[in-house]
Amino acid sequence: MKLLFVHDHKFKHDGFLTYSNGTFPSSIWRRYLSVSDGLTVVGRDGGKLSSLEKNYTVSSEELVDFILLPDLSNIKSLLYTSPDVLTKCRNLVADHDGIIARLPSRMGQLFIGEAVKQGKPYAVEVVGCAWDAFWSHGSFRGKLIAPFAYFKTKKIISESSFALYVTESYLQNIYPCKKKHSFCSNVEIPVVERNVLTARFLNKKKKNGKLFFGLIGNYSSSYKGIDVLINALGMADSRLPDWEVQIVGAGDSGPYEKLAKKLGISSRVKFLGSLPSGDAVYNWLDSVDVYVQPSLTEGLPRALIEAMSRGCPAIASRVGGIPELLESAQMVEPANSSALADALVSLAGDDESLSNLSEANFKKASKYYKPVLEKRRAEFWLDFKHYILSKS
Repeated sequence: MKLLFVHDHKFKHDGFLTYSNGTFPSSIWRRYLSVSDGLTVVGRDGGKLSSLEKNYTVSSEELVDFILLPDLSNIKSLLYTSPDVLTKCRNLVADHDGIIARLPSRMGQLFIGEAVKQGKPYAVEVVGCAWDAFWSHGSFRGKLIAPFAYFKTKKIISESSFALYVTESYLQNIYPCKKKHSFCSNVEIPVVERNVLTARFLNKKKKNGKLFFGLIGNYSSSYKGIDVLINALGMADSRLPDWEVQIVGAGDSGPYEKLAKKLGISSRVKFLGSLPSGDAVYNWLDSVDVYVQPSLTEGLPRALIEAMSRGCPAIASRVGGIPELLESAQMVEPANSSALADALVSLAGDDESLSNLSEANFKKASKYYKPVLEKRRAEFWLDFKHYILSKS
């Protein structure tokens, strides 16, 4: 039995291997290979990997083939999909026993439509809100596409026989599935021993009083709210103890550096660039006193869960699945720099709350430990496999 996996993710290649910016490392394909004899991954062609692009990981895996197509997430493709792409779509669906589409994605919509025509079993992974993703894109084009993407995604999920959500309730309420559905975050973190939390408390006592804020977000993604945080810190500067913010991510940080300079806080705003996933990120998070996730839209943010697993107190915007992670007092409305400034000042001056939040976040993150999620996910895909076999 061979499965087809489809998403709009942009993959790079060097002629021998296929690469991802971290979303799809080679290990992720094993969850689908555990219920199949082979997997074909369809994504966007991001071109040849440059020697300067260091933040990519190998996505190639044994028994996994990659088919990379042109970008379909544009108005032209909504109105007119090239015959070549349609032919490839039709042939790929015909050559596989089942289709998995990660939504929202334009390619996912196209391939699920073809699966319906051919009567092929399909499942969807719901990882975000189509409306939010396009509306928060920042462009007129994105806002124009948003309603079409929303209604199409909603219809597909409603009619799907299998839907796996990354949230417990948020996305389920927006995009309900009438049949088999489950929830399992696409965030997997290793089991974290309690000594990480103990070390955090000890290190805090050794610090010289300087407060470190942290954020992980691609500099080119406007919806991560990096500007919102910088504006908030500009407003809060005089009310905070000695502080510094460190922002980890790829892309051009130039516009944000200009904003920090304009606000007179450039010496306190540090852009660290990309860090390798795993220990490098975890070690950095262990040095962060307060993690901030001021996103304009989110599904269930991996970076926030990773920060919580290291015992980081956190402040975030009230969007997407974040209310499933944090209490109301830890959240502010999106794009509200003034409210975020007040929240940061309030938390910075309350050592007892910082300690309590460290403990609470560490405990909450245990729900996302890899063994817990793997068991639930494995049961879901095994059910999908049995469904495919029953149809054939």
